Amino acid sequence: MASRYALRPEFYGGTARIHDVWEIAENLGKEVFNADYCHVSPLSGHVALMMSLYVTAGKNSTIACVDPSGDGYPGLMPDKIPDLFNYKVVNLPYRDHQILIDEAVQFIESLKPRVVVLGSSLILYPFPVKEVSEVVHGYGGYVVYDGSHVLGLIAGGRFQKPLAEGADILLGSTHKSFFGPQGGIILTNSPELHKALSESTFHKFVDNIHFNRVAALAVALDEMRRNGRLYAERVIENAVELASCLDRLSLKPFKSSSGYTESHQVYLPFNVSEGVRVRDLLEKNRIIVDMPVRLGTAEVTRRGMGLKQMSQISKLIKSALNGEDVSAEARLLASRFRTVRYT
Repeated sequence: MASRYALRPEFYGGTARIHDVWEIAENLGKEVFNADYCHVSPLSGHVALMMSLYVTAGKNSTIACVDPSGDGYPGLMPDKIPDLFNYKVVNLPYRDHQILIDEAVQFIESLKPRVVVLGSSLILYPFPVKEVSEVVHGYGGYVVYDGSHVLGLIAGGRFQKPLAEGADILLGSTHKSFFGPQGGIILTNSPELHKALSESTFHKFVDNIHFNRVAALAVALDEMRRNGRLYAERVIENAVELASCLDRLSLKPFKSSSGYTESHQVYLPFNVSEGVRVRDLLEKNRIIVDMPVRLGTAEVTRRGMGLKQMSQISKLIKSALNGEDVSAEARLLASRFRTVRYT
């Protein structure tokens, strides 16, 4: 399937089984996310966002989002997607890694951006989709929810339900907390947006949607349909426990009045230079984080780790940051959890 094309309407011969898989993936996507329409054509979450903005904002519009130089998605920096479509980008009122609801509503009412994008790379808490959607729809705008990082939790019904809360489009990457192949997905309940997305797919944003990826996505969607709720519950439980254990060891993960996290992410708020040092030091000890420093519990959870292991991981992190070599202990812990679960 990696070396075959298929189109709608079809141009090629010998593609009947590809169309079967294509339809299965879309139907599973609609079921898992309780959506009327599903598009599996985007090759990434980034392309899914571009397609979604193109059919909602068009070109030469104003869009609002979480500051992409902060927690927001870097693809919405002025010289990235906005440069291609000539968007003016305004940043939503935001503090302590959460949108300030009342201020955001007033801000949106004042500026009336064509599209409000709810999404971020550091996403500890749900977004105020209902409140934002009510004001945006009042003047004829659109709400696009970029669920790339939390898509697996949304699929499991444990984070929030963006479409039910008022978002016009839910999109995301299919390889983060959602345990599928690298790629993207778009979901909507709007027949008009569905039609526009369909018309904007082939030879505009993609010309081959990589049907080996679509087949793998169908498998992941079916796994999520069967096991997503339990998976998402355990992921969030592990994240809260990991943060709590790190806090008891004086590593001070971020915590607001809403708690440490309601997602799979835990945030250790180091500055940039210190974050790079932490990332590289932990990597030498076989513990993988990134520069910000974000820790995610999706992968260890799917390997079967639970609350006890979150305590062990926190102690390994603390010891590594104290200068100890814990690489052998980290490897031993990982070796005990080789079986993929929730499948």
